Amino acid sequence: MRTPSGKGGGLPSRAAFLAAFLLLATAAPLAAADDVIRKAMQDELARSMQKLRLNDLDKPYFIAYTVQDGTTTAASATFGSLTASEDTRVRLLTVEVRVGDYALDNTNFFSIPYGAAGVTRLFGGTLTVPLDDDYQELRRQIWLATDAAYKKALEDLSRKRAAMRNTTRSEQLPDFSKEDSAAVTDEAPPVGVSLAEAERLVKGLSAAFQTIPAAFLSTVRFRAGSVQTCYLNSEGTSFTRVTPSVSLVALAGTQAADGMPLQDFVAAFGRSKNDLPSQAEFTARLREMGERLQRLREAPLVERYNGPVLFEGQAAAELFCQLFAPRLLAARLPLADSPQLEAFLASLENPFLDKLGSRVLPESFSVVDNPTLAAFNNVPLAIHYLVDDEGVRARETRLVEHGILKTLLTTRSPVAGIAHSSGHRRGAGIIPSNLIVTADGGLSEAALRERFIQMLKQHDKEYGIVIRRLGNPALKASPEDLSAMFMQRGRGEERVDNPVLAYKLFLDGHEELVRNIELTGFGAATFRDIVAASDSPTVYSAPLIARTMGMFQTVSLFEMAQGEAGAPLVSVAVPSLLFDELTVKKPTGQIPQLPASKHPFFDK
Repeated sequence: MRTPSGKGGGLPSRAAFLAAFLLLATAAPLAAADDVIRKAMQDELARSMQKLRLNDLDKPYFIAYTVQDGTTTAASATFGSLTASEDTRVRLLTVEVRVGDYALDNTNFFSIPYGAAGVTRLFGGTLTVPLDDDYQELRRQIWLATDAAYKKALEDLSRKRAAMRNTTRSEQLPDFSKEDSAAVTDEAPPVGVSLAEAERLVKGLSAAFQTIPAAFLSTVRFRAGSVQTCYLNSEGTSFTRVTPSVSLVALAGTQAADGMPLQDFVAAFGRSKNDLPSQAEFTARLREMGERLQRLREAPLVERYNGPVLFEGQAAAELFCQLFAPRLLAARLPLADSPQLEAFLASLENPFLDKLGSRVLPESFSVVDNPTLAAFNNVPLAIHYLVDDEGVRARETRLVEHGILKTLLTTRSPVAGIAHSSGHRRGAGIIPSNLIVTADGGLSEAALRERFIQMLKQHDKEYGIVIRRLGNPALKASPEDLSAMFMQRGRGEERVDNPVLAYKLFLDGHEELVRNIELTGFGAATFRDIVAASDSPTVYSAPLIARTMGMFQTVSLFEMAQGEAGAPLVSVAVPSLLFDELTVKKPTGQIPQLPASKHPFFDK
């Protein structure tokens, strides 16, 4: 037998032995904790299914327990100075109790909350439990949570039945789908990063802004986490999943000479430290961002433009994430107990629910989602799981074939035309995982650019707009921008974030940088009119703000550990995209004033 180094057999190296020892030392406590947690869950589940009943009211027909044990190491810095640093660990219990039956139960219903009980009704179901692996205390906590969830379920079912007596439903859908039971173990090694290492990293990276006078605001954030999830339900499904995550994000903001704000970001997400760029590579990206901001400060604005627009690289991927991906979620809108609330919920409905079997992309395009992929084109993907948060096995879902919408991503809450889960429950709702977009007959980047210039000539245009970087609603440099992002999410608006890097492309091939442009009148339906695409996709991971997730969807500890600003991650592979006619204009509204004096570090 030969060692991997090819030097023959013998004892393993000291480093290999130490690595194996550390892995075993880490795995042993996790396994012991899992045994205690699982036994407490199993014992209380069996007792609840057998004995839990209030007077002559409905007994539970389904109970599920989820315990998530998460550890996080996080640090942030600005301009070389540490701003936050923490090692945290939290254990959460989520209890789901359903009364009634699969056809009609207490879920898919929403009523206006009143007082503290109403807040519990809206946001209840998850609570912290002790970190100690104490069987008796865990059992007590599960018992109390189950009792509260059962009483809430009875009240919700009563309210739902009363609301249904006053309405006529055009289609009766079951509230819960029946799925195959499963027993799955899905574990990955945790990310091993010390707090001291995280602090050194963000301080060193953020110090790069000391050579970037264009950046008025800047911050660098690092986060490494691991979530162990233990799930059990009354149908016999169980799983244990250990999910590592790591992220490195740098945000920067400045103002042009006229005061208009400019922002940019550099971000990397993955499941291990190897998925992140080296410190030297990330520093180089920060300096490139600083150079972009400096050029943008001096770039001109664009007056109103109507015509062909080319989205290249990151911009195409981010565009797909923000506008098309949310339409692939078959979110079930709940029944409400008031006409006003019912009308508001109807405004959040995904129009793609009525487009199954219709064309939503050009005939050359296809889209699949596959949570089981670990990488695409040798690029690691940030999302990977074998079983979703409802215990449904993950698998590939073919969403669009030759431009035709075949299905949508679902949970166990059926929607019209889709009776079963696709295995995409993450947290409290549906979230895409790894979306792969392909286009038959894609062009090389050079040929796509030439096609663009030919279209400009046909439209009798002096120039066209090329967008190479697009902003992300969850990656903002100031708290005000985050506040606006959540307001947008609550209102359910559909819009694309402003481009970060855009150019005028003239007929002779030369380019001119422009700044502060806005895209208007752009929605998911616009993707039907894509003229051409490149033959090579950009593989990209980013936080997702989805309209169809709406104001009622929350994220799990797993999602919070991975994403930014409470937004879960999604990975996509998207080619560059050429559109025939879009509208671009300069922004309107109040412009903030420039700082009254120069940055003190650079005022020398």
